[in-house]
Amino acid sequence: MHVHPNQINPNTQLDALYAAEKAAAKREAANTRKKLLEFAAELAGESDSEEACVVKLGAHEEFKEQTKQQNQASRKKQKQQSDSDDADNVISDWA
Repeated sequence: MHVHPNQINPNTQLDALYAAEKAAAKREAANTRKKLLEFAAELAGESDSEEACVVKLGAHEEFKEQTKQQNQASRKKQKQQSDSDDADNVISDWA
């Protein structure tokens, strides 16, 4: 059997392809990690400033309470309007 020295080995090609993909994934992960560290540094720089930072806890509950009160007020208003409409209908029925 005669073997050519430059005969292509499919396993070698697959190994090379796998290594190239793995290297590209490592580079992409390193770039992503670098960007995340930069953004974190920017955020840390903003929080290190002398300005006071106030976080209002329970704002979501306050919003719910305001919405609930607004809904109750609108229901009362609708009820008053419907009551006045009913009163107008009663008078018109008598006439």
